[in-house]
Amino acid sequence: MIRTAVLATLLTLALLLAVVAVVLVPIVLVLPDPRGAVGMFLFGPLADLRHLGNIVEAATPLMFTGLAVALMFRVGMFNLGAEGSFFLGGVFATFAILRLHLPDPIMAPVAILLGAAVGSLGCVVPGVLRARFGASELVSSLMLNYAALFAGLYVVNYMLRDPNAGAMLSYRLPAAAKLPRILPGTRVHLGVLVGLAACALGGVYLFATRWGYEARVVGANPGFARHLGLPITAVAATVQALGGFAAAAGGAIEVQGMYLRFSWQALPGAGWNGLVVAILAGNNPFLVPPAALALSYLQVGGDLLARNYAVPAEAVGLVQALVILFATATAITRNPRLLRLIRPRAAAERG
Repeated sequence: MIRTAVLATLLTLALLLAVVAVVLVPIVLVLPDPRGAVGMFLFGPLADLRHLGNIVEAATPLMFTGLAVALMFRVGMFNLGAEGSFFLGGVFATFAILRLHLPDPIMAPVAILLGAAVGSLGCVVPGVLRARFGASELVSSLMLNYAALFAGLYVVNYMLRDPNAGAMLSYRLPAAAKLPRILPGTRVHLGVLVGLAACALGGVYLFATRWGYEARVVGANPGFARHLGLPITAVAATVQALGGFAAAAGGAIEVQGMYLRFSWQALPGAGWNGLVVAILAGNNPFLVPPAALALSYLQVGGDLLARNYAVPAEAVGLVQALVILFATATAITRNPRLLRLIRPRAAAERG
């Protein structure tokens, strides 16, 4: 199973690189030094320790949101609430740090746990609405992401805001709340190790426990799961809670590892990129870290290209948008529900 998933991920990455090449080549051909531009995009992220650190820094939050989406998709729920959960996790971790006056030795871990617990509601609520009222989790999660944004901004503005900051920023986070840097010369922090551990635990849960097996059965064939007597609603709700917890923990860790204050004034986008990571990984938690690094590599290469060769940011954004579009299309074509819908029609047309 792991070998098949690895091969599928490598094939997806190869096709993804082909898509990037098709878009990137016409852009760099009009530059004075097209060879240098291509070299900057491909090899610039590997040029020095600082740029390598940038890749790892960008991949750290994506490991959490990619894990969250992979778990939720495995149970057959297309819950896109990881973005809202990530944001709320950062907000309420900051709230715990600034308002609960926790002792220094436990400030950072308790803030992460509290932020993860509250932020998980961004994924739990759409799952409950689906189970209780039959509401589409796709629609409700997209709407609730913006509800999470404005609820979080309310907390920041009225409970955490520093009136002397000149903008809607929180008070400065104390040193005891910050995650330690683990690679000198970069901003790579302890959160990357937590992310790797979380993905490993997610893989063990999904592939080596009875609960994970039940989740995969419910996602792959709900009718068969119902025939087996599995508690479909409880299984799905549990996995949504786990996914939301992972995404929100990622938001808390991102704030405590990378920021001096809470400064997000919009959804940061980690949840949407986590969707791409999960698709590249084939919804396999073990493959989420390399998929996150691959996407971060493309992002850092695009940023270097924009800064060093005056390539418009819109062109780099187009490349990243096509990456998301391609990855999403790949997921749709692998969706068993969609395939079950298409195959009978195709058979009828052939007949």
